[in-house]
Amino acid sequence: MRLKYLRTKPRKVVEASPCIAEMGALIQCWTASGVDDAKCMQSVKMLSECMKNLPTKTKKLNTMNYHLARLQKQL
Repeated sequence: MRLKYLRTKPRKVVEASPCIAEMGALIQCWTASGVDDAKCMQSVKMLSECMKNLPTKTKKLNTMNYHLARLQKQL
């Protein structure tokens, strides 16, 4: 049996947002006092600061496809 292409799909990892607590506090404030209320400005500022300081995501290279392609010649 000879396979023309060997490919794998990477596992999808669901990550929680680091700003989920601030977002929840803002939505809770909006439901309690209204969207345009000035009472929620502190929650808005906290959420915007959290969003500014998000860590950048680095894309991990999948070496499995590289090794499968390299070993394909030996099949």
